[in-house]
Amino acid sequence: MSQSNSFDSAWKEIFDVYFKQFVDLCWEEKYSEIDWAKGYKMLDKELIKIARNAPSKNRVIDKLIQVYRKNGEEAWVLIHLEVQGSYDSDFEERMFIYRYRLHDLYRKPIASMAVLTDSNVAWRPSSYRMELWDSYIETRFVTIKLLDYSNRIPELEASTNPFASVILAQLSAMEKQEPVERLISKLELTKRLYKQGLGKDYILNLYKFIDWIMALPPELELKYHQAIEEMEEELEMAYSTTAERVGQRRLTLSLFERRFDDVPEIYRLKIQQAALESLVEWCSRLQSAKTVEAVFEE
Repeated sequence: MSQSNSFDSAWKEIFDVYFKQFVDLCWEEKYSEIDWAKGYKMLDKELIKIARNAPSKNRVIDKLIQVYRKNGEEAWVLIHLEVQGSYDSDFEERMFIYRYRLHDLYRKPIASMAVLTDSNVAWRPSSYRMELWDSYIETRFVTIKLLDYSNRIPELEASTNPFASVILAQLSAMEKQEPVERLISKLELTKRLYKQGLGKDYILNLYKFIDWIMALPPELELKYHQAIEEMEEELEMAYSTTAERVGQRRLTLSLFERRFDDVPEIYRLKIQQAALESLVEWCSRLQSAKTVEAVFEE
């Protein structure tokens, strides 16, 4: 999976799992109006029907969520998440098109929201208006700029709301850091999850999000996973999954294949059966080793 697709998938899953926590943290004035006891539902099929041919220069993730107000009425929340991180002149029009198409098909009360992950302080779309002479049509929407949370870091770090970790990871990903600096930031964010006392599912979902959104070079990625495994052992939390361990071995094998034209089967088997500590050691030797055999010499 490409880095951009991983980034998109990470955000899609986060909204699927943590929509309630997102509203509580970022749209708290509306949180109390929703009857959370009735849950919420992702309306992906309904959104697909109206999403075709909508203009967009950037990558935009769209989510449509069904909720219930405390007065018993059904309501839909339409979220456009800009994920590419730059100004998009078509963004407001896209918001307008989606809203009128949903209204035309379903006639449901809709709240529209834009969530922006870019670093342009001045770009704050909030409405779309089309007019001619004395006639016009207009839509307004809520805008949440994650960059605005950069002056609330202590508050986010102290929060027990899982979505605070999502915003911290996004803000860190937006910084121009050297790979080693990003590794340190990624480890600090992940360790914070483990020490917050969150449930296992919360930790695993947020761990995956941080892992995706703060991508590292392969050799540092292995060091990151090794550090997390060591921390899990120290805290007696075995959260790393078999799938993640298989992924770590595949990552190591890809580094070997990139360095050498041929990796003999005997060494492929060693990689597939090795502990993470050995993978990290072998990857560190790759840079100076002239042969595959030299990497594995004791």
